Amino acid sequence: MYPISTWTTICALLHLTLVVNVAKLGEPLKVQPVWFPDKVKVGDRVVAVCSVTSTGEKVRFYWTKEGKSVSQIPNVSVEDKSQYSVLVVDPTSRDNTGNYSCVAESSSGKDSFTATLHVTEPPFWTEEPTDVTVTEGGSLSLKCGADGLPRPEVSWSRVDGTDSVQNWKTVSLAPGNHQMALVFNAIGREDWGAYECVASNNIGFPLKKMVRIQVNVPARFEEKFSVETVRRGETASLKCEAIGDLPLEVTWAKDKRNLEIKELDRYERFETTVEKGLTSELMIRSTDRNDGALYTCFAKNDYGLDEKNIKLVIVEVPARPLDVRVQEVWSRSATISWSVPYSGNSPITKFIVQYWQEKENGQRLLEQTIPSSQTSVLLKSLHPGSPYAVTVVAENEVGQGMPSQTIQFVTGEEAPVSPPTDVQVKPKGSSSLLVTWKPPPKELWNGELRGYYIDYKVNSSPTSYLFKTVESSSNDSYEYILSPLMKATRYSVVVKAYNGAGTGPPSEEITVKTLEGDLPLPPPVELVSNSDSAISLKWGKSPSHNIPVTGYTLHYKKKNSGEWNYVHVVASDNNMYTIKDLESGATYQLYLTAVNQFGRGNPSDYLSITTNPKGIGIGLPFYLNLAIVVPVTASVVAFVVVLVVIVIFVKKTKARKALERDLTSLQSGKVVTYAPGSQRYIDMEKARRVSNPEPGTPAAASIASYASIPSRDLELRVDDPRQELKSFLPPQMRDRPLPHPKPSSLKKRGDSHLYDRAD
Repeated sequence: MYPISTWTTICALLHLTLVVNVAKLGEPLKVQPVWFPDKVKVGDRVVAVCSVTSTGEKVRFYWTKEGKSVSQIPNVSVEDKSQYSVLVVDPTSRDNTGNYSCVAESSSGKDSFTATLHVTEPPFWTEEPTDVTVTEGGSLSLKCGADGLPRPEVSWSRVDGTDSVQNWKTVSLAPGNHQMALVFNAIGREDWGAYECVASNNIGFPLKKMVRIQVNVPARFEEKFSVETVRRGETASLKCEAIGDLPLEVTWAKDKRNLEIKELDRYERFETTVEKGLTSELMIRSTDRNDGALYTCFAKNDYGLDEKNIKLVIVEVPARPLDVRVQEVWSRSATISWSVPYSGNSPITKFIVQYWQEKENGQRLLEQTIPSSQTSVLLKSLHPGSPYAVTVVAENEVGQGMPSQTIQFVTGEEAPVSPPTDVQVKPKGSSSLLVTWKPPPKELWNGELRGYYIDYKVNSSPTSYLFKTVESSSNDSYEYILSPLMKATRYSVVVKAYNGAGTGPPSEEITVKTLEGDLPLPPPVELVSNSDSAISLKWGKSPSHNIPVTGYTLHYKKKNSGEWNYVHVVASDNNMYTIKDLESGATYQLYLTAVNQFGRGNPSDYLSITTNPKGIGIGLPFYLNLAIVVPVTASVVAFVVVLVVIVIFVKKTKARKALERDLTSLQSGKVVTYAPGSQRYIDMEKARRVSNPEPGTPAAASIASYASIPSRDLELRVDDPRQELKSFLPPQMRDRPLPHPKPSSLKKRGDSHLYDRAD
């Protein structure tokens, strides 16, 4: 086998021969394309051939690299012939990468072609890292460099599997990241371990070098000074935690003099070896004033020496402040005073006044620091009409004393600063409007709400507002029916909250028009029959105050499913519908609403029906219903027909002759005609999930207006007070139909739902 470069030369000569044979004399001089092989590595031999298309005249060739003659390149040679020239690079080096141009000249003219030679080289170390030992807290820069073609990318990683916090970073020392340094600004014990430097340029195998960093930890204390406060007569515990490599030695001194610890003395010392070093604890039992001093512990090992000072103070904390009083109270501020308590043999440095607003849903402690020379404070930025509690704490160098006795006060009220929220006004008929709202945020009441004013008037009327009063209660929502009002008239309505200090701002004005007629009453619904996958219902005509009902909407869902489905049924003399494709043995909830030209009426009684278990047939009333029997029978026949077609298709693939006999036999058979079953109700489209608004406006009077509209959106538009109540029910009850109100006069009830009627 010949090397690739030899095959390259042979192919070029063959190509040249073909060119010479087909060239025509007299054509302009043309240089054929020159190419170099791909993936050339350092040390390979590369041959490139430059030829021309014309013959019959002498051609002069010369080669350049990046515009300079190749004759000055040591490992590059050129062999010229009359009609071609051969460029040989042997062996290749990294400097041979570049653009080479072949130029040909003859009496016919001059031409050239440029090709690029890419020489690659596996990575090699220019700076190989080695193991290192460093003292904790010092800095370290561990360099790693490599080169190659293309230049490799160098990276560092930790390879010992530790999960410690990374205190190190990598810094590039040259463009292209081929020289990287592993840098520690303040190396720690947790940085002890193995690290690996990898250099790769995707040529050959990457370079890898693992080094170990050893960290020597000198004896030291993380905490250099501390204060220990002990009450007279109690035991003092002075602890020094020395960090460093073992062995560690710890000694104690009192006021810079070595402390001698003898047996049966009040001084005892305990030492414990821990993961980071050594813990030494000095115990002083039954302390007195003479024990108050500066104690020093010294730690020493082979790498360093350190010390820690501990100040022991034998004092008492201040007593609790006395005679705490509330001098004056306003709506947003209050003045508190107190008497100076016993200092505990240490000057009181400050008083801390702690106060908080007493709330049902939690309290937030506020603090105000007062200088020791002051025994009163003005608390500002309080909330109007709110109860507060206050206590005072004295503090000295030892610490804080016990808090004083807690006192309470209530700030003065101010008018509410926020209107009621979620105000909605809905027409409930030709002479009434339903107004619903929620209280303002409690933090904006500025006291205790006493009630609400509902102001209303005919829209654009120059007259002043009329108003109704609703007393406050513990409810999260309120409703009120304004009645009697004028038919088909626009009214403007606002709601305001008030307390003992005044009335708050009004809500945004809402303009609503009363209806021109009354909504239909709920239709009576009853169960006809049910099976394992269907429920049949029928209902009577809905009383509608002589206004014709244009249609009905049947709402149903699987119990606890959270999603209502619905179907629209056009009004007829005998209203009936069967819900199909239900789950066997499941409980479904259903109700019905009627629609006339003025909107959607109240829901019917709430039905809860359970389908039969799988496999149990339908009852007698159910199978007598042709609307159910005929579709089931048709489905069975269709299944049989499909099965026969499948059998015929299988036989066709096995034997063509047998299929022809079977087809002849089948064509001679009888034709069965299925008569369509009669239905006494309008078969509507299969129920769909709630996705679009339901018809509930006068435009819904036509059959074409019954579109797929979600029942939830519809219920927000119905003109019945019971539907509006759903906005204030708990989430798990909002999708349930409300009971139909009795035709009695509406009065104030215990739940503060107020209804205003004419006498």
